[in-house]
Amino acid sequence: MQNPLRRCAVLGAASLLALAGCSGGGGGEAAASEDQAALTELSERLSDGDGHAYTAEYRVEDTDDALLVAVDPEAGTAAVVVGDRPSMWSGGDETALAAWLGQELDGLLPTEADVAAWLAAAAADAAASAEFSDTTLAGELADCVDVQGAADAPVGSFEVCVTTVGVIASVTAKVGDTAYTAKLVNYHDGVDAAWLEDMSGQATTSNQ
Repeated sequence: MQNPLRRCAVLGAASLLALAGCSGGGGGEAAASEDQAALTELSERLSDGDGHAYTAEYRVEDTDDALLVAVDPEAGTAAVVVGDRPSMWSGGDETALAAWLGQELDGLLPTEADVAAWLAAAAADAAASAEFSDTTLAGELADCVDVQGAADAPVGSFEVCVTTVGVIASVTAKVGDTAYTAKLVNYHDGVDAAWLEDMSGQATTSNQ
């Protein structure tokens, strides 16, 4: 029996690629406009994904530690586990949670808000070029873009893949002296409350 959710995901990726002019048609200003629209769509998808609860595990280059990120904005809880070192967040608004995530993921993985800003800036940068594709990582269909030559963006060159629900599936970028190379290896929607409860007794930090 066909999975209707997966069918929607496939259609979504096909629409994005068509929007970006990947079928080989179009050129000049029309192609540039299509690229801008596709970059904007990916940026908005990441921004809209802020309210989505998920658990994602990444493989980070140059480290033997797995990175696990679990976020439930509605419940106001989150956990970041680097190797066997868990940190937890509980309480506060979404802005405070996002700031905490940025601190915990620093040097390992940019936040969705960070990458959304890169994409939005690239969409507005006439010097930027973009090549689009799609892939499947950890069973999740993702739309990908390779951005090069963005002169006015905070990151001039980067590659990122975004799942259909607005979660980073992979990223390769250099921001200042920090190089990011991470890929999704395990994913599921939602956060296991029982797992979070067990984790609370092991966490090295817990914010209230």
